[in-house]
Amino acid sequence: MSIKGTKKYHLRDLPKGERLEYFWMYYKFHLLFGLLGAFLIGYTLYGVLKPKPDLQVMWMSDKYTTQCEYALRDRLESLDWDTNGDGKTRILLTYVDFEQDYHQLSYSLKSEITVLVAGQEYSFFIVNDHAWDWMRENELPATWREIGVDNDNPDDFVLVPLSTLEVFSGDYMEPLEDLYLCVAQAVPGKEAEYALQAEALRRFLADQNILSS
Repeated sequence: MSIKGTKKYHLRDLPKGERLEYFWMYYKFHLLFGLLGAFLIGYTLYGVLKPKPDLQVMWMSDKYTTQCEYALRDRLESLDWDTNGDGKTRILLTYVDFEQDYHQLSYSLKSEITVLVAGQEYSFFIVNDHAWDWMRENELPATWREIGVDNDNPDDFVLVPLSTLEVFSGDYMEPLEDLYLCVAQAVPGKEAEYALQAEALRRFLADQNILSS
């Protein structure tokens, strides 16, 4: 019996050897669309339900190596930065090639930087001089007072040379020399999350002997 033509049969009415051919002929697009739909639903649910990173860092510099990125990720994952209390430190590290003054960057790179900064709530930034100038020009940096530190200069911007932080030294970390750690101001409506990040940052800086415990 041929299964070609326009007439459809129940699978149980076909010989076993022709069932797979019949199914593929009439239902392959249903199957493919079903699999695609399941993938999209699963991907969306994963994006909604996956744990949010505890530590989000933007690295804006003109020096980069793969070895440094891997070493930096390892160091960041070892930090006591668990803000959701699940016992793990999940990180998001984003690198942007900031090789010259912001006004000299290409339009596409300017747009990328703007979108990245606006789309995430970064725990802190690792910046070179060009990136720091851009942050100050756009009134992004936070002061010590804003992150809850009452030191001798509470209204100064948080700007810490990485060379003073032991965690950023060692093998493969040469691209981080001459860079700084800084922090952005709180995003309106996200004050509670900002407070958790500021607490983790203060704990980190105390561990690095920058702040008193």
